[in-house]
Amino acid sequence: MTKQNFKVVIVGRTNVGKSTLFNRLSTSVKSMTLDYEGVTRDFISDTVDWKGRHFELIDTGGIDFKKGLEFLVEVVRERAIKVLKEADLVLFVCDGAIGVTAEDQTLARFVHKLDKPTLMLMNKVDSKHTQDHVDEFYRLGFKETLAISAEHGIGIAELLDAILEALPQQLPEVPEEPLYKVVLIGKPNVGKSSLMNILVGKDRSLVADIAGTTREAISDKVLFHKETIQVTDTAGVRRKSSVDDGIEQLMVKSSLTAIKESDIVLLLIDGQEAQLSQQELKLLAYAYDENKSVILLRNKEDLIDGDIEAQWKFDTSSYEYLLKKVEILTISCKTGYNVGKILPLIKEVWDRFGMHFTTTDVTVILKEALDRTPLYHNQQRLKLFSAKQIGTKPPLIRLNVNEPLWFGPSQKSFFENVLRKHYNLKGVPVVFAVRKMFFD
Repeated sequence: MTKQNFKVVIVGRTNVGKSTLFNRLSTSVKSMTLDYEGVTRDFISDTVDWKGRHFELIDTGGIDFKKGLEFLVEVVRERAIKVLKEADLVLFVCDGAIGVTAEDQTLARFVHKLDKPTLMLMNKVDSKHTQDHVDEFYRLGFKETLAISAEHGIGIAELLDAILEALPQQLPEVPEEPLYKVVLIGKPNVGKSSLMNILVGKDRSLVADIAGTTREAISDKVLFHKETIQVTDTAGVRRKSSVDDGIEQLMVKSSLTAIKESDIVLLLIDGQEAQLSQQELKLLAYAYDENKSVILLRNKEDLIDGDIEAQWKFDTSSYEYLLKKVEILTISCKTGYNVGKILPLIKEVWDRFGMHFTTTDVTVILKEALDRTPLYHNQQRLKLFSAKQIGTKPPLIRLNVNEPLWFGPSQKSFFENVLRKHYNLKGVPVVFAVRKMFFD
């Protein structure tokens, strides 16, 4: 087993620049940064490398200790506290332009009780008001205080050096890279966060009956059959007309980016709905356009009755051509129905994603099909001389033909359907590259 990286956790009250700092230090994962309080709700993480060493950097939601807060704020606070207790080093961020607030003092007392190595960060040092508040921050009682500007990169190199000095000197082992990446997508409130927590075996995503609870794509790793899988939970994607503010637009962008960076897409839908919405169909088409494997999960099986099931079969018949390419599994995150089948199904689809065909087999299968059902272009017969697989994940087949321009989407679809009849490629896209065959 590989060891986990040292955990460096960013904490502070809302809107002091924690997410900006995370983005400054992170190289791949990006946290949302808008001028609203509480934009970051779930914690997100990334591995940071500096001078040959690495650590896991974690951005938490703002912690608010006031009583009588809304349920979701309390959940965010409890999640952040749990992450802090697991930290090897705490980065306590305050707004240097504003000075120490009562919330800063309350949070500082809490951090002191954790007895964790802590670096006090006065952010926004580029502000002309910061120097007026320096003494206030020293009175918070932390051994080391650094002045930085996360937005403009001031003091960041010094901060990274200080982080390495504060962490234990023994280099941890590098975490195993995931063999493949799975992303959960769907509309808000269909159960993505509940499923994420089930798959990773812990409360990784916030679960609440409030649309937009998950605002950022967050990831964790799962070990299944000795293979490491990365699972990502995304923000719910709404209709374009519903995306009416900056946070919503970033949620959509974050979700679509997660699809692009994945190998397998789990499209989760509300099983009570008797058909796929236009938005869900677009997500499905987008995933296939990006050449991703797709599994459709119908959640809330406990609420599906005979009438809903009959209506589903009737209403989805109009796009059966698309659904027949997709693995469909009915589940219930609430009762646990079929959730144990999800990881094995993901593994099956991953194996198909990497399927290999011999040149002889694929050539014979496709040529015989074309002989039985000739295709024409302006009364000219299309000819296939040979076929060869030249890539996997997804399967990529090169067709050597007489006239490549005659082989458009409908002709490629013909060959795809032939392959699907001979091989189990459910959930997997098939891509064709057409090349003109020359003869001497």
